[in-house]
Amino acid sequence: MERESEELAAWAARVLNRGLLSENREEIRQAFVGWFVRHGGAGSVPAQITSPLDGSDGSETTLVEVEGRHIEVWLLSGREGALTELFELIDRFERTPWLPDPTPQHADPSAGSSEHPARPSEPAVQVSGSTAQRADPTAGSSEHPARPSEPAVQVSGPTAQRTDPSAGSSEHPARPSEPAVQVSGPTAQRADPTAGSSERTAQPSGPTAQSSEHPARPSESTRQVSEPTAAASSGDTVGYYGGNYHGPVVGVLNQHTYAAPPGVFGVPDPVGWPTVEDADLVTMGVRPAGRRWADPGLPPYVPRDIDETLRGWTARDSLLVITGGPLTGKSRTAWEAVVLETDPGTRVYAPASGTDLRGLPALLRGRDGAYVLWLDELEGHLGEHGLTVPLLAELRTLGVPVVATMGDDAYDMHRFEGGPAFRLTALARSERVGAEWSEQEVERLTGLRDDRLGEALDRRGATSVTQYLAIGVELRAQWQRAARSNSRHPYGYLLIRAATDLARCGVTGNIPRRLLEEACRSYRAGRPAGRPDTESFQEAVDWAVRPLHGVTGMLVPGAPLRVGESEETWRPYGSLVADAEQEGARAVPEAVWRCALEGTKYDTGVHLNVRATAHVVFSARAQDGDAGAMHMLSLLSENEATALDWLRRSVDAGKTELAGQVGERLLGQGEAEEALPYLRAAAEAKPDGPQARLVGEAHLALAEQWLRKAVADADMAATHRLGDLLLGRGDLGEAMDHYINAEMAGYAPVARSAAVSFLLSHEEEAAEVLLARAAADGDEGAAELLADLRKPRQSLEDAADYFAGDGRLDTTHRAVVAEKTGFSDEARQGYEQGHAQGDAYAAYRLALLLEEQDDPAEAVLWYRKAADMGHPAARKALAERGEDTATVRE
Repeated sequence: MERESEELAAWAARVLNRGLLSENREEIRQAFVGWFVRHGGAGSVPAQITSPLDGSDGSETTLVEVEGRHIEVWLLSGREGALTELFELIDRFERTPWLPDPTPQHADPSAGSSEHPARPSEPAVQVSGSTAQRADPTAGSSEHPARPSEPAVQVSGPTAQRTDPSAGSSEHPARPSEPAVQVSGPTAQRADPTAGSSERTAQPSGPTAQSSEHPARPSESTRQVSEPTAAASSGDTVGYYGGNYHGPVVGVLNQHTYAAPPGVFGVPDPVGWPTVEDADLVTMGVRPAGRRWADPGLPPYVPRDIDETLRGWTARDSLLVITGGPLTGKSRTAWEAVVLETDPGTRVYAPASGTDLRGLPALLRGRDGAYVLWLDELEGHLGEHGLTVPLLAELRTLGVPVVATMGDDAYDMHRFEGGPAFRLTALARSERVGAEWSEQEVERLTGLRDDRLGEALDRRGATSVTQYLAIGVELRAQWQRAARSNSRHPYGYLLIRAATDLARCGVTGNIPRRLLEEACRSYRAGRPAGRPDTESFQEAVDWAVRPLHGVTGMLVPGAPLRVGESEETWRPYGSLVADAEQEGARAVPEAVWRCALEGTKYDTGVHLNVRATAHVVFSARAQDGDAGAMHMLSLLSENEATALDWLRRSVDAGKTELAGQVGERLLGQGEAEEALPYLRAAAEAKPDGPQARLVGEAHLALAEQWLRKAVADADMAATHRLGDLLLGRGDLGEAMDHYINAEMAGYAPVARSAAVSFLLSHEEEAAEVLLARAAADGDEGAAELLADLRKPRQSLEDAADYFAGDGRLDTTHRAVVAEKTGFSDEARQGYEQGHAQGDAYAAYRLALLLEEQDDPAEAVLWYRKAADMGHPAARKALAERGEDTATVRE
């Protein structure tokens, strides 16, 4: 794993360094700075890229390449997502077309053969005396010669010369980004680890020379040291930082050497440190507020109550440590303390975590200007190479204040629990920034009239304003990454989308479990079949409520509220709702709106808010011709006429699957003529549905309307047919009136129909006379009826045989025959069986039987069962007895 990380880091460094030469170098710089900040903290950003590369100060920008080890140390730290995001950066910038091609290569005719000759834009320099000149890196034979932009250096006495790292044969030449140095006398020279043997071993000469059994890693340059051969002036230093030289180089020597372990970086030249007015606060540790707002920069600083207590701190304290909980604004408050107490031109050094700070006093001693040491997340800058009490004392002598931030837990561990930096923290002045904001701080915030701050104040919930601004972008990224096809939390992604969409529908406050589950199902219902779910609803909730950075989860648990079988409630974190509301292009699905309308009846206020929100949303869409919005308005309307009007407009606008509903409502209002086109369209689209029957009923209604018009004109045939239609639907009285009128007018064909009505009225003699007339006139139907009339009356045994089949209603009918025969127990058993089979009439008949048996209490129970199944006579019976009429409709 270590080898792979080293290679990946070197690859990323090549992409970064190449990109820094392009016209879009600032975009690449910010992208990599963001990676360092997320996975190593603000102090992890290499000094080479901490400041913008736009040359805005008028000076020529000098680029110093970032080495792979700067990246590797944070890959090996094991931070979640570091590896994946680095691959994404490489993929994003390596193939971007605006990256410049490598500078054309021109071989040096005087040099040996090389596949990669030196670039003419970076001439080789060799040092003689106090000057440095690059040697030809292509001399000798090598498959992979050192890159000419970073030659090796050889120092002899006070003079430094870069040597050819490719001399001799080697399978593994020294990496060009880390030239080997060999020391002779008080000067240091990196030895060529590839010369002779291919093993990378350090072989010191002189009294310190010893053999090593462990070969040095390529990123750790080997050293050879011999006894001093020339005197050096005290206090001088040699520094060939980065390896880019364009002309004479003057080197001075120092006999102090600091050995840095892997991942520990040196201090860059203070001339390159950013000033207070130019510093990039994001690289200093201040978290960005996201890019959703029009202004992509940081929100204005809201003065905190502790700011006044910090005035003049530099005159009294050498080390200021701002402590606090996660994302409470420690870094921003600490920076404000720097701004208030220093000049804008003060240079600020913000080293990466693990940087060797021991040489800092020597770099600053004797320099003009003011300097500040900034240590965000102080715990990463402690130890023998970091900030110590003696180093703090030296910096105080030089007038260099130190500003640091530290989490509460880390500070308490060092300060009160015997941590390794307890002496240092005891000497520091510490001030704590709390998550809770005072009334005065809130007043100062509202006075700034900034949209980002106002939103944070309104939506922060139990978190602070600073936590809202910082955690919002992190929560959004966490949620969006869960949408990947190979995500471990597919249901979790759906859960947060459902919760935020319900909030957009107007579901204020906490969302009950039942409603949230139903909303999730509405999304999943229309989803095409894919891989099976690997996550349950509860697992999704457990993931979504897990606090990020110790602040909050995407889903926030709410107060218990019994809805259905659960009391659990949650609400989406406010920033996620705000993010969703900004996505105007993505509408909340209509199925979710229906869930919100149906599922919020547990709270009248919430339900009314959902309805009001829906009216606003769908009215605007309906005006633009949205058929779905028209349908939703029909569901929202409490006026039947208005609801039907929106439903018809919805169908006319293209939502034809609702045509059957329109036709049925029109038919119910007696508008059969208008209903027919809708019913026909519905029946043609779905022939096996109820629409075909409704088409027939519409025609019957039209038939009745036209027959009545003909009857009004004294058309006796129409009078006859109208009587048949009325008799067919059970309106015996009006049917007989029409038959009698036709008979009185001498219309003979009405005889059979009139006879049937007389039979139903038990007027058999009159019926027989009419049937005989009709039979004599050739009416075969009348002849059959006359024959049946002359048969003897059917016995109860014959009736029992008739209902002996397995029809759906036969059980109840057999029980009726048993009751008429006098077998009450058998009848009761049959009624109970019929009720179990779904026949409401069976329950009603059993209630009547129980009343005859003088058991009114149980009779009411069976009336209730029949009424609950929709039986009209049972409902009427309950109402007559003064029972609860909640389910009774006359």
